[in-house]
Amino acid sequence: MLVLMTLVMGAAVFSTVGYQLVKQSERSSQQLIRSLGRSFIDDRPDWDYWQQTSPLDTRNTFVRVYRDHNSKPTSTFYSARARHFVKQRHYSVPFFAALDYTPGYGITYYRSGHRQGFYSEIWMSLTPITMILFSVLLVTVVVAILMIGIGWIYVRLTANKITQPLASLNVAAQEQAHTKTVKGALPVPDRPQEVSQLASSFNELLTVINQNAEQEREFTSNAAHELRTPIAAIRSHVQLLERRSDDHPEIIPRSIHFIDEESMRMQKLVDSLLTLSRADRGTLKLDYFDLAAVVHETVEEERAVLRQPVEVNVVDLALVFGNAESVQQILTAIMDNAGKYSPADQPITVQVTADTQQIQLSIADLGLGIAADDKTRIFERFYRVDSARTREIGGTGLGLAIVAQLVKLNRATIKVVDNLPQGSRFILTFPPATVNSEKFSD
Repeated sequence: MLVLMTLVMGAAVFSTVGYQLVKQSERSSQQLIRSLGRSFIDDRPDWDYWQQTSPLDTRNTFVRVYRDHNSKPTSTFYSARARHFVKQRHYSVPFFAALDYTPGYGITYYRSGHRQGFYSEIWMSLTPITMILFSVLLVTVVVAILMIGIGWIYVRLTANKITQPLASLNVAAQEQAHTKTVKGALPVPDRPQEVSQLASSFNELLTVINQNAEQEREFTSNAAHELRTPIAAIRSHVQLLERRSDDHPEIIPRSIHFIDEESMRMQKLVDSLLTLSRADRGTLKLDYFDLAAVVHETVEEERAVLRQPVEVNVVDLALVFGNAESVQQILTAIMDNAGKYSPADQPITVQVTADTQQIQLSIADLGLGIAADDKTRIFERFYRVDSARTREIGGTGLGLAIVAQLVKLNRATIKVVDNLPQGSRFILTFPPATVNSEKFSD
């Protein structure tokens, strides 16, 4: 591109200068013809007078003048050296009808004219002009070479300055690609800004990848641990039955009951893992539905299984955009969780509020409550609040993780805060629906 631009610029300069010089020669030839017309004396040109009175240098100009007489042969007059010049062989210059090339004389500009019965032909030597053009061409070539050389050096230095950080990033990325453990951060150069931003983006991506890999490793380890416990218990009772069932048949019902409980626990864990896996890779079909109606329906179902009384405070109509079935699953999981950690005589409160900014569904209990450090982690997979009461209650540790994923698929948010005077309050927030509520009711 640099060479092309330089050549185009040189050609433009050379063409412009050459065109202006040729136009100047054309104007000069017109002046010479006019001055030649004023130099005729006794029907013949006075060459000395013409040279003296001409405004231009005529030493490199060749003129032939002729006139037809009615009763006499044609009279022809030549300026100095013009007779010899005319006898030479002339070659036309392509694309320029007024230019000729004559060996020994160079390029000439030809022009003819008629004045007072005389026909004049003038050949102006363009040797001074060609020397000027040659000088322009030489200067243009030298400048072009310098520009190309300096430009090439500048481009190479700039390219190396830009690509060197990219090369470093490439080497570091290849090293990280062969690292089997946690991926480290890539070097972030100070300049150029684009490469610095690219390296920072790569590091953010590596951070997310490392976090996901750590979560997967932790998830696999926790899942294996949770499955190992019931499997070990089942195998121990099976071995106990194999060794002692014949001599002590009274242990058979107790062992079978224990095996049934542990297998049921393992089945719940597997079902939760499958639900969470589908939620991780799936999407929900979202549509407009009345959250108030879903809350009433779910609460009626939960009243049949919960020990605690359930208080409901719901607006008449709360139109949201989401998936009704998954929202019902979220509400069921949170209410079941509240039932595990709340006294039997303390109510669970379900409330729906709506305004122009948002629609909120809150589930509050008067149970053990959640410590501030645990609030940020309760939605992690297999995370459990470390207390003797929670270990006695049991559970898979996946319920709230499934809730968090379903909330995300519904394009909503969820948070947990303290409930007064005690307990916890889960708040699920939906953006307001954009359709007309009256139309929805109809």
